[in-house]
Amino acid sequence: MSSSPEPRTPWFHQGTDPITIITLDQPIPSRWKILSKLNEHDHQGTEETRGRHDHYSYATLKLLCCDPKKPSNQAFMRIYLQVPTRNTEMQGPQTRSRQATKFTPPELTAYQELTRQDFRHVPKLLGYKVSTQDKSGLVPGGYAIWLVWEKVPGLRLAESSNRLANHAYWTLSAVERERIRQAFIEVLPLAYVNGYKPWAPGLSNLVWHSESGTLYFIGIHGLMEKRTDRSKFRVGPQMLACFGLVKPSSKAWLQNDWNGDTTGWER
Repeated sequence: MSSSPEPRTPWFHQGTDPITIITLDQPIPSRWKILSKLNEHDHQGTEETRGRHDHYSYATLKLLCCDPKKPSNQAFMRIYLQVPTRNTEMQGPQTRSRQATKFTPPELTAYQELTRQDFRHVPKLLGYKVSTQDKSGLVPGGYAIWLVWEKVPGLRLAESSNRLANHAYWTLSAVERERIRQAFIEVLPLAYVNGYKPWAPGLSNLVWHSESGTLYFIGIHGLMEKRTDRSKFRVGPQMLACFGLVKPSSKAWLQNDWNGDTTGWER
């Protein structure tokens, strides 16, 4: 499954403009006003991938939104929309409707479970809706899914996964970076015990709330197998490097036989 930050086709033509109100129905009814579009990703598949994976032809749109009655209560919304497989876009609706399938995004399942566990170091799921496209849809009868999760307070330690950029984390004082690393060492085992699985490990998956000393894990991809014994999970230098919380002096730490030498690492 591949993704592109610049979709070949803009799939979201209507109903996603700023000031639009979107109503969700689960777990209780809620209303969200769109503030801005953040990104759109194209996961359009081919007939071959549809045969292998069934549902892998979709697009996603991430939005910044708020509670219309309390604008300061901001949140993020993602829409999952089934799209026609490649080269069938111009075929008739009856043909496209034969591609319709059901799909539960792993991201939604993860937010549901982590919210149920009341794990305070990840954003809470605030609402969702699972629906099907009508006869005028891109894939009539195909899935259309909305989910909204809280915007946690604090500083996101990186705005992108580019490790060469001058991320916010590295503009902080050495003392503050050490506070973050200690919080990371303490909280990451809890996150993994609860099943947290990031899109990809990195600073962009971390939000630091300095006033309360709280580290949040964002960018949830899905759930991993839970590690029931926290004491057996040790956060070592390699995990710090993997998330970008230290800068190794070489790539030796990537090797299975690395001797653990962190001389020259930037902290």
